[in-house]
Amino acid sequence: MRLFQPMLFVGLGGTGGLVGAELERRLRAELCGPDGTRLAAGGRRLRHQLPDCLQFVYADYSENELARLPHLSADRTLRQAYARTARATHDLLPAEYDSSPKVTRMLRSSLRRETAGWLPPREGEPKVTPLRHGAGQLPTVGRAALFGTLRNGTGPVAEPLRQAIDALSRSGGELEELGGGPLNGCDVFVAFSVAGGTGAGIFLDYLHLIGQAFKEKNLTGARIYPLVVMPSAFLPESGGGRAAELNAARAVVDLFRLVDEQNVPDAEADLGETEHPDALRIRYPETYPIRLGAGMVPTAFLFSRTAGIRPDDLRRSIVSLVMSLVGTELGEGPGHGDDDYQTFAANFINRGVTRRTRSATGIGHRGVSTSLVASMTAPLDELAELVSARVLARAVPRLLDRTRPRTTETAPLVREMFDECGLSELWRREAIVVPEPVTVPRGGPEIEQALRNRVEDMLRLLDDLERRVTRRLAVLADGFAPRSAAERMLRRIDLFQLEGVVRGIPDDSDPVARLGFLGVLDNRRQEPARPPDVTVQPPPVPRVRGRLGGLSRPRWGDEAVVAVLEQQNRWYQWRVRAVWHRAWNAQEQHWQPAANELRADFGQLVEAFRGSLDEERGAYNAQVKELYDERTGVSYLLPPQASLGEFYEDLMERLVESEGLRDGDDEGALLLRLLEADHWQSAFGLGRRRPAAAVATVKGVLGARVQRLFAEGGRLHRSRPLMPGLGTLLAAAAGDAEAAEQVSQSALEQFRIKLVGLLPAAFTPEGNGPLKVLITYPLTTGREAVEDYLKRTLNLPRDGRRTIECRGVETDSITVVLFRSEMSVAEVPEARNVLRQWARAQDGPRPDDMLPWRQRLGYRDDWLASTEEDREHVLHRLLCAMWNGQIDYQGDPASPLRVRVRLHDETGLDAPAIVLRLDDRGDDDGDQVSSWAGLLRAYERWALLDEAGAGERTVEDYSRELMTVLPEGLASSGSRPSPLYLRFVGEIAPRQVELLAERERYFGESVAAWVRPLREFWAGTLPRALDLPFPDGRRAVRPNLRELEKWVTRDTALGGPHAEPKGTGASHGAPRERAPEPAPDRATGHPAGPTAGRAASAPPAPGAGRLQYPAFTDEPRDDGAWAGAESSVPWEVSGGDGEADWDDDGAGKPADGTSRGTWEGDTR
Repeated sequence: MRLFQPMLFVGLGGTGGLVGAELERRLRAELCGPDGTRLAAGGRRLRHQLPDCLQFVYADYSENELARLPHLSADRTLRQAYARTARATHDLLPAEYDSSPKVTRMLRSSLRRETAGWLPPREGEPKVTPLRHGAGQLPTVGRAALFGTLRNGTGPVAEPLRQAIDALSRSGGELEELGGGPLNGCDVFVAFSVAGGTGAGIFLDYLHLIGQAFKEKNLTGARIYPLVVMPSAFLPESGGGRAAELNAARAVVDLFRLVDEQNVPDAEADLGETEHPDALRIRYPETYPIRLGAGMVPTAFLFSRTAGIRPDDLRRSIVSLVMSLVGTELGEGPGHGDDDYQTFAANFINRGVTRRTRSATGIGHRGVSTSLVASMTAPLDELAELVSARVLARAVPRLLDRTRPRTTETAPLVREMFDECGLSELWRREAIVVPEPVTVPRGGPEIEQALRNRVEDMLRLLDDLERRVTRRLAVLADGFAPRSAAERMLRRIDLFQLEGVVRGIPDDSDPVARLGFLGVLDNRRQEPARPPDVTVQPPPVPRVRGRLGGLSRPRWGDEAVVAVLEQQNRWYQWRVRAVWHRAWNAQEQHWQPAANELRADFGQLVEAFRGSLDEERGAYNAQVKELYDERTGVSYLLPPQASLGEFYEDLMERLVESEGLRDGDDEGALLLRLLEADHWQSAFGLGRRRPAAAVATVKGVLGARVQRLFAEGGRLHRSRPLMPGLGTLLAAAAGDAEAAEQVSQSALEQFRIKLVGLLPAAFTPEGNGPLKVLITYPLTTGREAVEDYLKRTLNLPRDGRRTIECRGVETDSITVVLFRSEMSVAEVPEARNVLRQWARAQDGPRPDDMLPWRQRLGYRDDWLASTEEDREHVLHRLLCAMWNGQIDYQGDPASPLRVRVRLHDETGLDAPAIVLRLDDRGDDDGDQVSSWAGLLRAYERWALLDEAGAGERTVEDYSRELMTVLPEGLASSGSRPSPLYLRFVGEIAPRQVELLAERERYFGESVAAWVRPLREFWAGTLPRALDLPFPDGRRAVRPNLRELEKWVTRDTALGGPHAEPKGTGASHGAPRERAPEPAPDRATGHPAGPTAGRAASAPPAPGAGRLQYPAFTDEPRDDGAWAGAESSVPWEVSGGDGEADWDDDGAGKPADGTSRGTWEGDTR
């Protein structure tokens, strides 16, 4: 694998940590190789160390989750290498506050300015404790805890990000080494779920802090891509369900509001203004408000769980997406020479994509992306783990078998162990040499005296020896380090043989081998056994007689004298050993603990290796099941043999052959051949603290060798690799004859079957945006043939707007990235579903819903997804329809029950229309709070929730048409507005502003929350919608509705073409005769209207709650037909009861037969 630009991965919460851990594992496997040494040449990197151009930062409130991260949970020998490129944010929680109430109390008192807008009041506040276990699946609690940490500045959270960015900025040389170009951009992937409390609570802040960190470090070209795991990825018992969906509803809205702002930024006219009201700025303590640079977060990826896909497979899918984007070169493919993109990810994600345009519904823009990734890999890591565990399980019993022939005897090794421990003197127990007589004595008396003198010398020397030995053994006991000695012994023998040397071999015939090092050491502290012919006291000196019956004088060399000397020597030697043993025993408190530790070390090691046998038996079947299970989106290319048993036997033959062993050699001999001295030493060093780590080290060496063997061809009787590379298989399947010679027919057939089934039916990202397909495959010969084969064989989703891009890269996997973009939130089914759940909870909250505690930016915002800008745009189009007379109403025009927005100026039951149900707010006294204030809420629910059940495409088609409506004749002489428009703008709106002011003056603060949204509609949104410019390029006679109305009114007053038609004697807006009740609207499936004669309900009493609107339901509402409905289109005067109706064909016609809605001079 090659890298072309640096990458920063940020994992938030438990999900982000799991995704990051899998990404680290995959990158190490690709870049560092099976044994971790591929990048370690020259000593510049440690084994398994990733290059500095790849950096990982993790953040989680749960220390338990952080402890599972690779750089904190790996074997100690690997942690240093892992930690070079990974950092965990341990100080994410405020140290002095361990519960959410304590945190929020501090925020309300100390950080009121920074938190007043989004921190809910104390009433109904949840109590999450302790926070170190997480945020209780409440995002607002998670954000509050973060702000508690940021009380004195962003340093604790931002510092790991700054360190990672510093490392990235210095990684240009490494990037060049790995095949990349100049460092001129960076892909930042931020993974989190929106189901929980931590990731969903802090993601928005982290996106801003990441952007600010890049800005501070002046590292340009960074693009941030949030990787968002949706609630469907979690089972109810694992963090899914209602609470997860409620969290997701607000999270996706906040996230894509940010994305929209990134894609459609507002220019700030007044430089220096830091409180720009329309921009998403976040204020943190001790710093100025932070706003992301335009275009830094161009989109976010939503990952939903499709049928059959497992949570871990979904995480692998996310990792495969990242691997494909960072491992593909920008300077390839069509159009690469004329773009400004700095990384392949930016090119693939953003090229040819229009996210600036407003969505079809008018709510939000097109910044939403969804993705699914399918990949085919050979599970070399998993197979190597399985095979190495089997080899070790079979080798350990053989190596622990003490009857097994050894190349080296144990007794000499015990002495070597004494030497390595510095106890050679204790092993030898040497005596001070007894001096011989200066002159050889002659004669009996002289010899007897010499023998007595010799005994005296021995006693004197024993006293001297005792003093010397006591001092010497005290020094040796203090420096006794048997563990170090054992490590040095492992340079010559293996760990299992050393265990026998240390602890002894009970059935060995040699007493030294039987005792072992520790046994001999213990023997040295005990009283030595006294030989049978040796007395406790020195042997007496016998009378020495001459030879030949006394005729010859005795000599020193006589047999009798020599016998006395030998007896003295045996006694002396025994006494010397006793001196050594007593002195060693006196030092027991100094050396015995170390000896006990060594005994325990080897006891634990042996038990760990024996325990691995039981683990292997239990894990083997589970691992096989895991490999052979049917998966969605993840395909494993397994060995072509009929079973893993056959594969193991073939592999063992290859290993024996490749290592130069004899045919009959077993797994034990293979293990001794594969492991070298440094492996044994490493295993022993780790095993002292964690015996399981010693097993893992040995297994890791086996696994690395097994992985290398997968691709090796046999030298003797096989030429094809056991596991052919995917590149070779792909080339062979595409027709390359040379590649076909290197693979077996069974392997090739299995590959073809797997490739066809890689993408199951309905495996496609959610939504209906344009589909991009990226296929990455192992770089091989015959590129055109290979790419054509892939396009023909893969079951790619059929889509009229599909584009396919193929890239050959240095990898051993085939990955298919499916990427939809240019969508709004409403176009993604799961996003729409979680918004439905939020609407249900708003209408009928449960005690544990705690909706104010599931947001980040404002608990008072009760709109589903629309921003004020969206609402102004939508209201502008509705006003245009009202101007044209395309809005019909039922009930009092000042406060209708429902409105019907026709998409065109045609009438009749078949005319496509949108029916919006408003909340009747009529008052008993005749003065009423108008239901028109709920028009935008009704539209938002219709557009986002599809309450009528018309279907997403129908809603999109209808809303797209509505969002194109403009006043008739806008580019020519204009047209006269309908009476309803004039009444709505000129009478209803001003009266509503006055009425709300009266209510607020009368009821005071008790109705402030109730009045606020109503006043915002009448005094804010409506005026701004009237002033909203018409779209560019329409050559409008006036720039906006307000100016157009003034122009038409002035023209009418002057008798221009918009003046009242003459000679009719009619006034517009007069009632007509009642028509039969029309049937329900055929286009939308929504009932046409309420039952005729339905009495208006009394308006709700003013309260402190939010503006009420009809409860959400999945079922279409049936309120009856459109009897008694009135139209906003002008019509002629006729008799009747004051209500508009339609004739039999649905078109309202005036009594005199003139066409409906026209007058003299009307350009329509």
